[in-house]
Amino acid sequence: MRHPLVDAVAAALPDPRPAEAARYLVMLGRRLRWLEARADGHPRAAARLAATPEERAVARRLLRRFEGSWDDGDENLVRGYLDRWARPGEDFGRHEARSVLKAADELSRIMARPGTLFFFLWELESMLTRPGEIARIPAPRKGRQRGGR
Repeated sequence: MRHPLVDAVAAALPDPRPAEAARYLVMLGRRLRWLEARADGHPRAAARLAATPEERAVARRLLRRFEGSWDDGDENLVRGYLDRWARPGEDFGRHEARSVLKAADELSRIMARPGTLFFFLWELESMLTRPGEIARIPAPRKGRQRGGR
């Protein structure tokens, strides 16, 4: 079964579609399935690469066309879904996968405008870094003190 976000992104793409659009939509579906496996704690998902360098290049080529099509409201909406606190000791990659899936589900459910979807996909590209890992964007500061100054 295809994730509803893939359909939402397909509908948001302009006509004529960019050359890499069909390949990207297949990759997006595969990435969402990987995220589901990672969120469910599937042991092999944590060791597997979410995207090959070639796939990342295809995604960047497609998404570069839409860079700047989103605004602060789009960014705030997406960041609201992605910026979730993990509990101490929680598997961070699994936690982030859940946040990304929640965002994907909600953005497809609310029929988000194209700029919002493209910003989400841009952020997703930034987050899928190493095998099994999902980076937090922006990255947490190291050595940050809690509380006041």
